[in-house]
Amino acid sequence: MTAVTASHLYYIKLGRGGDWEAESLRDGVLRFGYREAPHDLCARGDWQGVWEAMKSIRGDAGAATRDVNQIRAYYEADEHSIFITFVGGLLYWCRPNGPVELLDNRSHRRQTAEGWRNTSVNGTLLSADRLSGRLLKVQMFRGAICDVRAGDYLLRKLSDQLSPEVAAAEEAERALMTAIVELMRLLTWQDFELLVDLVFSTSGWRRVSQVGRTQKTVDLELILPSTAERAFVQVKSQATSAALNDYVARLAEADAYDRMFFVWHTGDIAEESSPAGVILLGPRKLSRMVLDAGLSSWLREKVS
Repeated sequence: MTAVTASHLYYIKLGRGGDWEAESLRDGVLRFGYREAPHDLCARGDWQGVWEAMKSIRGDAGAATRDVNQIRAYYEADEHSIFITFVGGLLYWCRPNGPVELLDNRSHRRQTAEGWRNTSVNGTLLSADRLSGRLLKVQMFRGAICDVRAGDYLLRKLSDQLSPEVAAAEEAERALMTAIVELMRLLTWQDFELLVDLVFSTSGWRRVSQVGRTQKTVDLELILPSTAERAFVQVKSQATSAALNDYVARLAEADAYDRMFFVWHTGDIAEESSPAGVILLGPRKLSRMVLDAGLSSWLREKVS
């Protein structure tokens, strides 16, 4: 996929209090206020004349300069520019297209090349909670339009590209997860059951039966206090598809539990092929859970 590029990157507030957000996103337009801006001068590119007009209104040269910078960005931005805004916890972006239209109430409207979108070029949702504060702080701007200072970061997010630092961190994380799998395979079956118990407890599950001492088909019996859900967990150091199928069949009629987990670290079961009603946690998924739970140090100490 071709990387996203732009000659200019701008943040825009779509009306006071977001008054124009719904219209802009729905109709694929860029709305802009500054009703006092002299449209004819702006359209001709007479920015000195615009500055003089705004200074006479504002009575302050600095304020007039800030006004002209925003107005000029709106009028002169073309399809090589990108505007972003934030609505409902999502980042939206678009490229302006065509001339500025002066509406009857003297506010402004421009068309966009392909409307607003809230995903990257590969379809990744641009959720604000997954974006850097360096970019999010642009929302604190008190005017209508400003430059995006975190431009390189923004273009990488729109292009689904990683910075060299993040790419290196992900590579190191993958190596650590591979090492975790190998370490899990050095555990005794009792210690592996204990590890699984610790993983679930860090996720909020509470054990209500003894490890390895419950019903024949259940190694861990758990409850999630926040929802009162009950789960049973079968833990296998080594597992086969036949063992999984047998286990599922024996529990097909069980109605005392809301979830079933089947956990193993060695075996020929495909982690993506979960039977109906069964959550499979094989070495790949379990290593991620061990890492996220902060149990890698515990694991190293157990086998060292």
